[in-house]
Parts: sequence; C-alpha cells; structure tokens
Amino acid sequence: MSSQSLINEIKNYYDTEQAEEELSDMLQTNGLINKKQYVLDFIKTITGKSGDSYTIRETGKFLSDIVNELKIHNIRE
Repeated sequence: MSSQSLINEIKNYYDTEQAEEELSDMLQTNGLINKKQYVLDFIKTITGKSGDSYTIRETGKFLSDIVNELKIHNIRE
C-alpha cells in the first residue's frame, strides 16, 4: 500500500461526514433511516458533545449488531 493510500485511508477514518454516511447506510439497510438524527442526538446526550468519527462508527456497529440479533431472534420464532 502506498503512503498516499494510507494517508487517504486515515483521513477517511477520521472524517465525521464519512462516519455519518456509513451510519446512514446501515440505518437505510435496516429500514431505520428516519432514526439518524435520533442516534446523533443520543450520541450528543451521552458524550456531551457532537459525535466524532470513532463514536459514530462504534454506535453504528453496536446498533447493527442489535438489529441483526433481533432479526435472527424473530426468524427463530
């Protein structure tokens, strides 16, 4: 991997807009796009500040895991 590619990847990882887009994609996939602002407000409430890329991504991963677990649970019933 070239150093420029690595730099671009690092910039992308720390880009809050990119993290929000990834959150939107996950919510859209699960039919929850109308909850994006709710999630961002929740992050602000629990952290006391607007979400950074790490917090947005980790919250998105957490929500995705919960949604997937619920889907599996509903399939089993």
